[in-house]
Amino acid sequence: MRFFLLTTVLIAAACALLPPGASAQETAKIVYDDGRPAETIRLWKASEESEMLYFRANDLARIFKATQFWNSSNRKIVLGINQTRFTFTVDTRVVVIDGEPVMLRTPVLYDAGFVMIPMEFVLDVAPPYTTNALAWEAGERTLSVERIGYNVSRLDFTITADRSTATIELEEPLVHHADTNTPGLIRLKIYGGRLDEKAFTVKEPRGMFNEVRVEQTDSDVFLYFDVKKYAERVRVEREDSPPRIHVVLEKGDLPEIPEPDFAGRKSEEIVGWRSAEPKRLEIKTVIIDPGHGGKDYGKVGVTGTLEKDVNLEIARRIRERLEQELGVKTVLTREDDRLLSLTQRTEIANQMDGDLFISIHCNSWFSEETGGFEAYFLSPAKTDYDRAVAAAENAADEFANVKSDAGNDIQFILWDVVQNEFINESSHFAELVQKAMSDRLEVRNRGVKQAGFTVLQGARMPAVLIETAFLSNPGEEKLLLTESFREQVTDGILEAVRRFRERFEQR
Repeated sequence: MRFFLLTTVLIAAACALLPPGASAQETAKIVYDDGRPAETIRLWKASEESEMLYFRANDLARIFKATQFWNSSNRKIVLGINQTRFTFTVDTRVVVIDGEPVMLRTPVLYDAGFVMIPMEFVLDVAPPYTTNALAWEAGERTLSVERIGYNVSRLDFTITADRSTATIELEEPLVHHADTNTPGLIRLKIYGGRLDEKAFTVKEPRGMFNEVRVEQTDSDVFLYFDVKKYAERVRVEREDSPPRIHVVLEKGDLPEIPEPDFAGRKSEEIVGWRSAEPKRLEIKTVIIDPGHGGKDYGKVGVTGTLEKDVNLEIARRIRERLEQELGVKTVLTREDDRLLSLTQRTEIANQMDGDLFISIHCNSWFSEETGGFEAYFLSPAKTDYDRAVAAAENAADEFANVKSDAGNDIQFILWDVVQNEFINESSHFAELVQKAMSDRLEVRNRGVKQAGFTVLQGARMPAVLIETAFLSNPGEEKLLLTESFREQVTDGILEAVRRFRERFEQR
């Protein structure tokens, strides 16, 4: 199973050595349950009297399947674990996690060409950011890397004469996107999904399913269902309690509305390969929403750059390019420096019969090192960071004297009723944006995210929010002020709209 990319690097620089008396007299057994054989590695002590054990950084990279980068000039090593960057500096106790400092009890050390990281990091600091559960047996010197981190737990099949159902059991509710554009193939993406690839790979036919293939990425999981030719209809449904996803294949003449045999479940997509017309969506009017405005400055850069101004300038570029190159009607929610509430923005989009809603923003964080771009669609946030980003954007309504219900679970269910029809399209467009911008921008691709943004609620069309870069990052603030970077952002969004429109035109 591949949760992380393993990169081999040569660490060859003379840095601070372990204190006198340091020894490598300990060993540990690493036991995996993802198919890897057990291994024995060496552990170090800072001194004979010390109780703290140290791992070599390259051993941790292998255990966590992490990327690894060493900078000899500043004696820093960076481990990339599950899209999280851990930056260690030799002879210091601080580890910086995506820009946020955390203090260790003992410092990071260096000996004979290896960076040594205290076990405290392995047992206490790293686990919340990994896809595995770690258990240390001190007496037996054994570290178990367990599969408890999997949140996609089981795949079962139910087969009858006219129907074959694949049921995917989840440990928590997860958003998914089903792509059934290719006859005979179902591509199911589960956002934030983690599973055992071996357990979910099916090579023998199960009813109308020929086989199931799996691809695990750093942040999501893809399941590919190869389907027999005589399967005429497919339904992809979710069940909330317990959380499950059902892929249902049917054959024969069936009514347009299926029998209610899945009570309590939500059908996100009903597609007939031969017997029913696919859903149509024409991209004739695109709504561009420049975030913030008026007395709501948005984020403020290190040198005083105002987010509201950057958003408006980029939005104007997007409007001009969309109209000139794609011939679509484009509406800006604000043409100048004015204050609008978040709900007014989606009301404008609905009143103008928009087919696609794009809200443009710049990001900010507590650390100047944090940077990159990301795209969001409306769904419950998966991480504290995503919730924080949504909370910061939703706070804009305070300037318009509007009380936001963004944190209200009941209210979110109401949003979901409206946006559920477009969740597949919204998540797909967000992916297109990330891919197109990644091809053009030289800043970090932070991936497609989900969170409860008020500005996306109630939009009766596919809707995304794009954070173009971080104004809190001095380097990215400079980029946001350049003509070339703004044009690259515009190019990426234009390409995403073009590909999104082509997808539905082909239908």
